[in-house]
Amino acid sequence: MPLIQPKPKGSFLDDELKLYAKVKDRLQSYVKDAGGENKIHPEFVAATINDLAPPDTVFTVDTGMTCVWAARYLSSTGARDLLGSFNHGSMANALPQAIGAALCAPERTVVALCGDGGLSMTTGDLATIAQYKLPVKVIVFNNRSLGMVKLEMEVAGLPDWQTDMHNPDFAMLAQAYGLPGITISQPDKVKESISQALSQPGPILLNIMTDPNALAMPPKIQLAQVRGMAASMTKLMLNGEFEEVWETIKSNIRHAKELL
Repeated sequence: MPLIQPKPKGSFLDDELKLYAKVKDRLQSYVKDAGGENKIHPEFVAATINDLAPPDTVFTVDTGMTCVWAARYLSSTGARDLLGSFNHGSMANALPQAIGAALCAPERTVVALCGDGGLSMTTGDLATIAQYKLPVKVIVFNNRSLGMVKLEMEVAGLPDWQTDMHNPDFAMLAQAYGLPGITISQPDKVKESISQALSQPGPILLNIMTDPNALAMPPKIQLAQVRGMAASMTKLMLNGEFEEVWETIKSNIRHAKELL
């Protein structure tokens, strides 16, 4: 450190801050469209959670698409914590991490952002939350699929295969464990439901039905990824899956400007 001299000019930092301001502004454009029935846009959900959660919230995020939405829409405050399985990429980490956080910091709000795939692997942890009366707010981004695996297959030029999830009713499952459980299928119910969940003292599970065809666009789109997506959509059409291709196009037409 003694050998490093501070640079007097901050031109590089200023340029990067301006660039990031444009990135954040572009990301907010996806929040304005909340989606439709059972196809709520996950960006809208994540942004709503960010706006309503206290400034010292502990967030835990499952590996996969949920991690992407959290990274892009949860704002740092200096007092918030974000726990995940970022380097290891292990699935189903959000709920057990939330249990640990709630036990370590009972005075703070703990929000577990779970994917339906991740929650399916750790449903037994709901019993632990109920048994110890831990005030964890479990928010499920329920897109009825292994979203990240599906996306990785598509950009590789492969039609997605065996990525659809046959889920239980997570709200009813929470109720079976003795926890309040609510399913949200309409975008106009998202804000009210999240607000109520955060304001009540005990645990709760919100089962939010998000768009299964929502894509997470990378920071820099490569030609190979575009080719792979085009190839996978073509193969789906050749297999007669025209409806899936059309739904994918409708759900992601808002990303077209990023390709220009």
